[in-house]
Amino acid sequence: MIAVLKNPSTLSAFLYPKTIAVIGASSAPRKAGGRRWLSIIGQGFTGTIVPVNSRATELGEFKTVKSVQDIKGGADLAVVMVPTPAVLDVVRDCIEGGVRGIVMVSAGFGETGEEGQRAEAEMVAMCRAAGTRLLGPNSAGVFSAAGNVNTVGWKIPSGRIAVVTQSGNMAGTFTHYARAKSAGFSSLIAVGNSADIKLSELVEMLLEDQQTNAILVYCEGFAPGDGRALVNVMRSANRCLPVILLKPGVSEAGKQAAKSHTGSLAGEDAVVSAALAEAGILRASEAEEAFDLAVALSACPPMRGNRIVVLSDGGGHATIVSDCAGHNGLTLAELSGDTKKQLSEILPDRSGIENPVDFAGLAESNPDCTAKVLNICLRDENVDGVIFAGHFGGYHLMTDDPATQESIAKFESDAASEIARSAAELKKPVILHSDHGEKPLHTLDPIRKANIPLYSGLEAGAKAMAALRRWNAIEQSRGKSSDKPATYAVSERAIGLSTHVLTEVDARKRLSAFSVDVPEFQVVQSASEAIAAFRSFGRPVAMKLMSTKLVHKSDSGGVLLNLGSESQIESSWASLEKLSRTLGDGETQILITPMIASGIECIIGAKYDAQFGPLVLFGAGGVLVELTKDSAISLAPITTERAHEAIEKSMAGKLLRGFRGSAPIPTEPLAKLLVAVSNFIANQPDVIEVDLNPVIVNAAGAHIADARLVVT
Repeated sequence: MIAVLKNPSTLSAFLYPKTIAVIGASSAPRKAGGRRWLSIIGQGFTGTIVPVNSRATELGEFKTVKSVQDIKGGADLAVVMVPTPAVLDVVRDCIEGGVRGIVMVSAGFGETGEEGQRAEAEMVAMCRAAGTRLLGPNSAGVFSAAGNVNTVGWKIPSGRIAVVTQSGNMAGTFTHYARAKSAGFSSLIAVGNSADIKLSELVEMLLEDQQTNAILVYCEGFAPGDGRALVNVMRSANRCLPVILLKPGVSEAGKQAAKSHTGSLAGEDAVVSAALAEAGILRASEAEEAFDLAVALSACPPMRGNRIVVLSDGGGHATIVSDCAGHNGLTLAELSGDTKKQLSEILPDRSGIENPVDFAGLAESNPDCTAKVLNICLRDENVDGVIFAGHFGGYHLMTDDPATQESIAKFESDAASEIARSAAELKKPVILHSDHGEKPLHTLDPIRKANIPLYSGLEAGAKAMAALRRWNAIEQSRGKSSDKPATYAVSERAIGLSTHVLTEVDARKRLSAFSVDVPEFQVVQSASEAIAAFRSFGRPVAMKLMSTKLVHKSDSGGVLLNLGSESQIESSWASLEKLSRTLGDGETQILITPMIASGIECIIGAKYDAQFGPLVLFGAGGVLVELTKDSAISLAPITTERAHEAIEKSMAGKLLRGFRGSAPIPTEPLAKLLVAVSNFIANQPDVIEVDLNPVIVNAAGAHIADARLVVT
């Protein structure tokens, strides 16, 4: 056993135990307990394995004990595979026996309904009171290459990728990919229900694991607050590792969408994407893509720029790969004159000596040229990485003649060795696509042994190379900003309970009390009061009906603008009073506020998300909100620097900088308002959503024209 955690914690009991207690092991391979028992004893664990069984005295060559408490010296890890009714008693036995970690394979708890949830909560409470950590229940198990631990029930290849998954099926799928792509795992942890140990804790531990080069996470949803906890982990980690997250379930906004534009724009998937981007986590959209990215990020050297060379033995492959690379932010490098000269001495005239580089049939008969061309391109200072696409490794299969096959195969093997040497020497990423990439061909063995990513999917290489570039940009940005976002511990809020929308008057009062700059206003209950308010402002005003029965006031005639005379005020009062009676309001209340000079209309929103906590949103406002869906979401509270970044990236930001000859408008007041709203949502426990739309930005500042709060 090798100690590879810099800061060992109680979670190390799962990856590097000294003694494993197996509760519910079976001698029947067809049973889950039998398969897992075989994988545990077959992994080569160098510590002590003890089967726990109250009825049998031995299991094969292993002596059993009746209770975990009977294990001399105790057990670090217990694997529990017993019927659901027996689980709580087994957990008590483990706690009394001093077990540090429990892998709960047994199911039938939180996933089954209220009764199962109560039993699960009781189990977790017992463990936490004793300081014992619980993985699961409903966990598929744990694999640790360095710890020689395998409780999963099938053979798993070793490598440098750590997997954390909420699905046992996906653990099997990733294992299949690993075998097919000659990759492997440093660890594989199936969290099941995540009743105790959460995803963020496991990622935090794996970031310290010296056997891990990349972390792949399959997540169907975060426990309350654990999404923000994961962001905090990534922001504060001492060791920077690439994390790839696959999260299905792209969803539209939930029930609150009708109550605010913020709810519509900040749907679950938009929030997840924004939060992961802030954390420096790469998000994949498909299972195989996620694994392919993990392969490249765990094996390749850094990619310093975005300039690549595409090598191919055919034009179609080159075109598709180049196109995919361009869509993913890579550019084709401009080869130097010296590089072109060297290539012209190897390749036929018909190849063109441009980028992409087409071997024009030469590679099929002379595979050794592939290594020479790749080496020349890698040495070009204008090149940051190379992708080869085609049939490499299988050229010898184009003929049925055994002697010719053997001869070409020898050239291919030698070329593969040379490619591996060039990649190691020049320390630039090299990725290969081959239609034969997942076949057990000895011609590709040197590529596999050198840990050069080898894909059979044509676009996979370009996507993986783009991920290398994105990851390098994330690494470079870490530590550069002096304006650091504070970590935020998500507190419990009444998410899911009944909510209601405050009147704009109450919304403005709440915002103003928290030092959010709100334009002056008055609330009136008669025509005479309205006229008096108009006189006090001394300029044109807007009048708004305050009714909890109006969701969008302007769509229902509840907002009247540019009222510049007492007669207009009087007639507007009559119109709004009539609407109020129609709605059934007890009394008519109208908000009067001075008109805001024209400017750029923006939206500032905020929302409390159960997984990631408070967040703030900025984008183009007014009628453009639903039309453009232009919004930048940030975890709140935000810094001034982050506020300016959000403004710069939006369509509204482009308009504020000056568009088609219009004068630029200062954005400092807008950034200040955005920061203030982010602090507001982070510190108001009953506020679920904030919707300020439009916020009109002009030379005089940023002005809230309409405010809406959704509260519990």
